[in-house]
Formats: sequence, C-alpha cells, structure tokens
Amino acid sequence: MQSEQLRQKKEAIIERYGPWTAHNIHLQEDEYTFERDAPAFEAWLHSAGISLRRILQIAADISTRPLSSLRVLDLACLEGMYGIEFARHGAEVVGIEGRESHIEKARFAAEALSLNNISFVQDDVRNLSVEKYGRFDVVLCLGILYHLNAPDVFHFMERISEVCQRLLIIDTHLAAADPEISHNFKGHEYHGLPFIEHAADASPEEKLKAGWASLDNEKSFWFTPPSIFNLLAHTGFTSAYSCFGPVATEWAKAERHILVGIKGEPQSVISDADAPTELWPEDSYLGFYPPRPPAAGQQQDVALAPQGVRGKIRSVARRIIR
Repeated sequence: MQSEQLRQKKEAIIERYGPWTAHNIHLQEDEYTFERDAPAFEAWLHSAGISLRRILQIAADISTRPLSSLRVLDLACLEGMYGIEFARHGAEVVGIEGRESHIEKARFAAEALSLNNISFVQDDVRNLSVEKYGRFDVVLCLGILYHLNAPDVFHFMERISEVCQRLLIIDTHLAAADPEISHNFKGHEYHGLPFIEHAADASPEEKLKAGWASLDNEKSFWFTPPSIFNLLAHTGFTSAYSCFGPVATEWAKAERHILVGIKGEPQSVISDADAPTELWPEDSYLGFYPPRPPAAGQQQDVALAPQGVRGKIRSVARRIIR
C-alpha cells in the first residue's frame, strides 16, 4: 500500500471509529497507528515492544517450534497487535474481537502490512468452539479473562481447552485481597472478587463504546491465584506456571500477571500408583501478594507488606465491589 493511500485509509478509520487507543503498530517508514504527536506515542511504543517480546518468547520457548509453524488464536484481540506480530513471524493467526471499531483497525493494520496469514473475525469470544474455529497450537488470552463473569468464564475456559493443543498464555488481573465471593462449577469451588464493568443503568450503546470493558456483562469475576491454577487443572492443562521472565515491569504496577497453561500427557507415578492429584488450598500463599496476617494469637509472627505494596493493593481494591 502506497504511503498516501495508507494515510487516507487511516484517516478514514479514525474519522469513523476514533483514534487507536491501545496498540501502537509500526506500519511503514514513519507511519504508525498512533499519531506521532500523540502524548503517549513513545510510552505506548516502548510498552508494546516489551509486551510483544515477552509473549513471543514464551510461545517460542514452550512450543519448541519455529513461530512460523504455529497456528495461533488471539482472543479479544482489540486492535490486533499481538496477532499481527505473530503473523509477521510467519504464524497462521486468527484474531477474534467483539467490537467493530477494534476489528476494523486490526484489519486495516494487517492490510497495510500485506499480511495474508492472519484473519480477524468479529465475534463474542464466548462463542468459541472447535467446530467454528478449529484447533490451535497457541492460544492468547490477553486482557480478557478478568472481563468475564461467572458462569461464562468457566465455560470460556473449557472452550479454550478444547481448541488449545499445546500452549495457553494468559495476561490477567488476579484478586488482590481476601476473596469475598465464590462460585461452584461442576463440583469445584472457585474464589475471588466481583468487579464493576459497567454502571447498572448503562445502555447497550454505552457498553459498546466502553472499549476497554466487557461487551455486555455489568460485573466480572477476578480469580484468586489458587482458584485460577485449580481451574487450569480442572480444564485439562497438565501444568501451569507464572512467568517472571522476560521481564515486563509495567504490568507489575497494574497487579497483572502472565500465566502459562500447558496441555501435555498426564503422567503416572511409578513409585506410588495411588498418588492423589492435589489442588491448591484457597489460603495458599503463591507469591503473588503479601501473605495473609496470621490468626489471633499469632500476631508476633506477622510480616506486614511494605507500604508501597499495600498502596497498590488498595488502589485496585477501591474499584472492587464491597
């Protein structure tokens, strides 16, 4: 696409849908999806590079295959940056996004980059199925899990497991305080915090315009660390990890975490054929947040969180429903 034609198409997109809000993608020469004079241009570009490197490295390391050989699914892909990056490395990519404004921006960027190995579909990720989309080596669940409410989030994870052949990468918020509610799904209890996505009187149009919120549910459910790892186990992921490298320090400020689920072959313990499959107790300290204070009578052993950490927790907790 010629530079002048690209510029005109980009301006038409912005006129109809507004400027890009999240993904600053390099299109050609000095042209990016963000405007050069945008206040956040450099910050978003730097953040994008860090995030993309992290997700790409995880996929390459754990799949142990060239990126060009992978089939990748990008769920709730927003303006398409992650899927486009995988496509630029040669992967076959499908991006699913519920909002027209986001999907048209993603399609524009893919066209500008002459990528014919990526397709974007406007759909609700809750409609995910093998019959509709097939199976994938890598599933990207980046910034969507914490926008869903129960029971949808449980069905969604089951469908992810059905389409995922090897690797699931999750970028999500986790409940940063003692859980207030729980949900039972197929005989398992999951704990967490409710979160407000939209005002109770928000119209469908207002919800649709809130580009960084859920499509329609007024509340969402944030899992505790033990519950999200237990859910991964219950939905068929044989091992799960929290990723701390490559480093992405900007997410640490937002109480966000990269989790990895792997679909492998369940192994039996030869030395103990009856070894049970363990789950994380809800009071487990998994290193995500400061340990809970001990029970009464154990105050001498309290190790209080540093003030900075407590401040971060409070900043998120203020937005949680009480």
